[in-house]
Amino acid sequence: MTNFDIFNNAIHNLEKDIPMTWDWKPIVDVIDMVIDGELKMTLNNKTTLYLVEIKKDVKNHQLQNILHYNKEFQNFLLVAEKLFPKVKEELRENNVNYIEGNGNVYINHNDVFLYIDTNKTIKTKKDKGNRAFTKTGLKVIFHFLLNPQLINDTQRDIAAITNVALGNIPLIIHGLLKTNFILRLNKNEYIINDYEALLNKWITEFEQTLKPTLFKQRFRFQNEIQDWRAIQLNQEKTVWGGEPAGDILTNHLRPEKFILYTKETVKDLMLNYRLIPDDNGNIWAYDLFWNGQFNETTAPKELVYAELMIGNDKRSKETANIILNERIKPNL
Repeated sequence: MTNFDIFNNAIHNLEKDIPMTWDWKPIVDVIDMVIDGELKMTLNNKTTLYLVEIKKDVKNHQLQNILHYNKEFQNFLLVAEKLFPKVKEELRENNVNYIEGNGNVYINHNDVFLYIDTNKTIKTKKDKGNRAFTKTGLKVIFHFLLNPQLINDTQRDIAAITNVALGNIPLIIHGLLKTNFILRLNKNEYIINDYEALLNKWITEFEQTLKPTLFKQRFRFQNEIQDWRAIQLNQEKTVWGGEPAGDILTNHLRPEKFILYTKETVKDLMLNYRLIPDDNGNIWAYDLFWNGQFNETTAPKELVYAELMIGNDKRSKETANIILNERIKPNL
């Protein structure tokens, strides 16, 4: 579905509930690659001009950008095909105007107040033909994010480094080409089109598709007052992710939820690090799914950023943005 289709569906569904007139003007010279068009909306003889960004959806980790745009652009309006309840709640709390594809709306601007949240969600069909964002594809893409030049290695080398079957590699590359996340420079050379856009897409699909399959066990520390920094991890097999990794990288976050990525067994984790299995524990162990050559003192910074952006608390997102601006962007 194109941006115009998303906008068209949203505005026409809104018209069913709200007596209004409107005029739409797409913007060709996009402002900072954010604003897609101008919407003049007339309601009760009052006309307001909104600067509109159109998105398919907004995941939790993308909210900070939306809140930033709302401050940067006067009369900002988000139009999205679908918004999750928690996302809509946070948008309203921050007074971000939005229209959903089903006609649900929140606009609180000057003398205009519209709020509808009773229309049922429109079900969308998934593109089942694209292999880039399957569990296997996400593992390969993650390695491209860690090393963008890897995409130009031979397919056999890519398969060996990412530990996936060789036959998957051309399908994954085709899927990335199809969605314009990578561009072909010539017969044998590719480039990532927009690194940050691919990273954000990967975070969304990682949270929904790959991460749940990696879960091993929840634990708690045997010693309730354990200093987690004093634990000597076997970094070839086990590294901190999430909040503890964010604290190691930035010294900006006091961890409450501990994530480990590991190749060790549950028994090894118990014996080596004095962890006790506990379904209510504050330590989550996941399978380490990338090539260990990228291991440092923590999981790769790109994964740490992803985990922190997936989290719900403000301090985690602040830490994620420090990692993005100080450790990821400078290396692009």
